[in-house]
Amino acid sequence: MEISVIREIDPRVHISADARIGPYCTIGPDVSIDAGTIVKDRVTIVGKTIIGKNNIIEHGSVLGAFPQDLKYQGKPTYLIIGDGNFIGPNVTAHVGTELGGYITRIGNNNFIDAAAHVAHDCYIDDNTHLAPAVLLAGHIRIETGAVLEEMVGVHHFTTIGRFSKVSARTAVTRDVPPFTIFGTGKENPASPAIILGAHHEGIEKANLQDQDRDALYKAVEEIFCDGSPIRIKIDRILNQRGVSEAVKTLCEFCLKSLSGKYGRQREAFRGKIPPEAREYLHLIDKESHEQ
Repeated sequence: MEISVIREIDPRVHISADARIGPYCTIGPDVSIDAGTIVKDRVTIVGKTIIGKNNIIEHGSVLGAFPQDLKYQGKPTYLIIGDGNFIGPNVTAHVGTELGGYITRIGNNNFIDAAAHVAHDCYIDDNTHLAPAVLLAGHIRIETGAVLEEMVGVHHFTTIGRFSKVSARTAVTRDVPPFTIFGTGKENPASPAIILGAHHEGIEKANLQDQDRDALYKAVEEIFCDGSPIRIKIDRILNQRGVSEAVKTLCEFCLKSLSGKYGRQREAFRGKIPPEAREYLHLIDKESHEQ
């Protein structure tokens, strides 16, 4: 008679008594899982992975595996997941790399759907939605409230702006401005992706005042309505009186992207520790002292 292992949980792991671990899971020694988190069946969690409260991790997901980056030297790096996230079936998320700042981070209240991939050194803020089969390359920032529809692929060092939306099956190779929709459009899906207009649902979720919301719609229309130089249009907007914070956010984001290599502001962090990683560097310092 052969008896299979129902769970393989390292005795050194830190799992809250209020967490639930399903059958056929493998959990490594350097994992921490906080209260209220539910890990469904056949989930593998390895590496230095820290998971917060009240997350749901669906079956077949693999979290904390080594990054798919040949420059990774095997030093202690982390995957940090916040609170209230839904991580769908067969999702993969890797730890960071030394050159990328040691950290991959998923914030709070995100919905990451089936078969999505979060590569090394990505930073996902809060309240985002990654639809099925979204693929994030390394060193990407997904800002709060962004929506990526199914089968979107994002190039490394790209930033997806807050409360924006990327249409299904879009290849993203440059930054996507906040509050906009980025895609190819239904009329000619084979054409290069462009800004299609304002993301109405995202703007509503941003909870702006009426006057700020109206100003933002106007700014999106003015900046992206034609092919004239964007920098000139942004300068004209910013020189007006009483520019709202949302409009400033949009304009400043676009200026950073225009200044960045290949239209990606995060290219400035290539080979450097990005600012998002700095609040977690005490983990790395502690690890170094213990060794």
